[in-house]
Amino acid sequence: MPQLPPEGAIGSPNPRLFDHHIHADGRNADDYELMALSGVDTVLIPCSSSNEPRPCGASHDARFERLLTTETRRAAHYGVRAWIGLSVHAADMADLTSAMDGIDRLAARLDDPRVLALGELSIRRFTDDELTVFGKQLELATAADKPVMVELPPWMPEFHRMVEVLRRGFDDGLVDPARVALMDVAPEMLPVAAGLGCGGLGIAVSPASDRLFQVRRKADHHQILAVLEEFGPDRLMLNSGFHFGSADPLGLSKTVLRLRLSGVEPEVLDRIARKNAAAFFRIPTEPYEAAVPTARQE
Repeated sequence: MPQLPPEGAIGSPNPRLFDHHIHADGRNADDYELMALSGVDTVLIPCSSSNEPRPCGASHDARFERLLTTETRRAAHYGVRAWIGLSVHAADMADLTSAMDGIDRLAARLDDPRVLALGELSIRRFTDDELTVFGKQLELATAADKPVMVELPPWMPEFHRMVEVLRRGFDDGLVDPARVALMDVAPEMLPVAAGLGCGGLGIAVSPASDRLFQVRRKADHHQILAVLEEFGPDRLMLNSGFHFGSADPLGLSKTVLRLRLSGVEPEVLDRIARKNAAAFFRIPTEPYEAAVPTARQE
């Protein structure tokens, strides 16, 4: 019989996974229960596109409040500790004035113990206003000593444009690349993305599926095996990246299972499915007070 890995390690009877890139605010709360049952005990929920252009700073702030209160409580009811990333997302910008007001509201919330990062920072159309908002938030993250999550575009031409924006930001001293984690890194982007010197390379994973409403492609375990062979586990951070569309809250745990059955060592799995991201985001050892709601029996 195969020997079981140590208690608490990935692949043990009681695995502990950190899914550092989920967009649960557009999902049913049952997803938290599924994640908890699969071994995901800690998550990070960054701002993503809400598909609602926000006309004032108060509108951005209402989104921040929902993530910080409603989402952390929903997760806690299923035993999942949720941390938050805040940002003014490019897809939610109505105009520059309201976006900058939103950044001011964001800055006022960075002392909240539930906020681990600024993110996701995004560029959609590469307009001057988007570039201004992007750069301002890089500067804010540096001033607040917070890590940054950057959403990469899904298509290669736009990806290369984003790379140039990041390089200029690094060269101008807006942010230390070691404090930046790239999200939605597709395997074909890795050779360039890894060369930027960023502190984290977040890859959204899930077993292959044929979905009608699939916002982004996810890497399957075969692709991750090839990535590990070429790049090793340093800086790699697997996540489910699940969102409002057809996406699997079990994507991370299913991929970890398939990697384990393919022979990946428990220590490597532990690094890419928890430890690398936990170290990058500097997860506190103690939960914040609001993370443990009073249990209610129906």
